[in-house]
Amino acid sequence: MAAKAQDVLTGTDVVVWLDGEEVGVWSALEANITMNYEDVNIGQDVDRKFVSMQGDGNITYQATNSFTVEMFNKIKANPDVRFTIEGELTRRSTGEKEAYSIPGITFDVIPLATWSKNELVEKDMAFRFPPSQVQTTSTID
Repeated sequence: MAAKAQDVLTGTDVVVWLDGEEVGVWSALEANITMNYEDVNIGQDVDRKFVSMQGDGNITYQATNSFTVEMFNKIKANPDVRFTIEGELTRRSTGEKEAYSIPGITFDVIPLATWSKNELVEKDMAFRFPPSQVQTTSTID
């Protein structure tokens, strides 16, 4: 079937949750899995052997509450606390959904105060996660 413009996925119809709480005014979510290989010399060839996977990402949102302060308090109480990000994208033309649950998240930086005069408060948080724990709960055909 030929592609149609209305079937192109956009970030307009996405909902993002962090530990079950909807991230109200998010502007970007990116999650990547990096495949790690080691070189293997076989005669004159150099091939690669898979050794591990690493997940990392970034979430950017406009703050509507003190959620990062609450996160920091959880981390102070338990420095090894893990978080879960869930995201769901809907294709308007068909109602199909693509959804992920990414558990085991640790944040590299918790932005407590990111204030600039006469500007919206936007927070940017880099994170890492174990790829083997990612669950795809629905996909778009």
